[in-house]
Amino acid sequence: MLSIGIPKEIMPGEGRVALVPEDCAQLVTAGCALHLQSKAGLASGYPDTAYIAVGVRVQATAAKLYQAADLVVKVKQPLAADLELLEARHTLFSFLHLAADPALVKHLTAIGLTAIPFEAVSSTGGFPLLAPMSAIAGRLAVLRGASLLFSEAGSGVLLGGVDGSEPGRVVVLGAGVAGSHAAAVALALQAEVHLFDLNAERLADLQQRWQRLHIHSATADVIAEYAEQADLVIGAVMLAGRRAPVVLKQSSIARMRPGSAIVDIAIDQGGCIEGIRATAADSPVYRHLDVLHSAVPNMPGAVPRTAAQSLSAVIRPYVQQLASAPLAQLPALKRAIAIQAGAVVDPVLLQVLG
Repeated sequence: MLSIGIPKEIMPGEGRVALVPEDCAQLVTAGCALHLQSKAGLASGYPDTAYIAVGVRVQATAAKLYQAADLVVKVKQPLAADLELLEARHTLFSFLHLAADPALVKHLTAIGLTAIPFEAVSSTGGFPLLAPMSAIAGRLAVLRGASLLFSEAGSGVLLGGVDGSEPGRVVVLGAGVAGSHAAAVALALQAEVHLFDLNAERLADLQQRWQRLHIHSATADVIAEYAEQADLVIGAVMLAGRRAPVVLKQSSIARMRPGSAIVDIAIDQGGCIEGIRATAADSPVYRHLDVLHSAVPNMPGAVPRTAAQSLSAVIRPYVQQLASAPLAQLPALKRAIAIQAGAVVDPVLLQVLG
């Protein structure tokens, strides 16, 4: 049985914890040994005492946590301070988004560990570990974008409008989990919403659910036409294991209204807006071509309690499997391995890295 370690997240603005006490309790009951870095759950509303009460051992420092753990379960990819503590004996289970981060791939392979990205775990229904965070990011993207529009630097548009005014126009690029949740929130705010995707069946299903939704096939010319007239563009294009494709060009952004906004949820995978750069929780917005840009990689970290509870519930069964059985006996997790004993084994990642 592998010992499980839950480190404190150190990415700026990241308040999530990978496992909440309720799910830790179930793992302890199943015979798992769990270790938590002190205060790892605090930003999500869970003090150390809540973990101690269910049988989790609290380690005072990150170094002691990594020493105690065989299986490291965290939310976001390891940063420099984490990488110094990871060893070849560790199995790392977290969001990694390696296709957009060759430098991290190089670090992890040099360490010699095994890495399984949350976002690579798939089932017949899609990507169960990615889905809840995508849903949260989609919802937050519209709320963030709406607030940018009525900020001092924004265009002064209220998305839903009021009597005697026109509603704001929202363009959502991608009709997956994140995009569909973004569309739902924008519609609830009474905005005019245009949703783009290549999957005609998916678009038709969503339009049947929401009669006011405008759907479009995601061709370059049509995207450019509508984006240039949008108050808010949400980038939500995701291709499993690959960098996000660029679907909105700088030439179109230059023709958008001054003070309009772009929120790119796909920034974890490199972003689907040409030239966009990642922003941070403490500085989420920059202005370029007179358009406000926001691309925070850990957007669900802004609502850590909700996000931690949702993530913990879906990863717990997989954590239990990893702790109690060899990877060779776990088909779903074996398929998701990106790096094994220091070697890149994911064929899609190998292709992306050349």
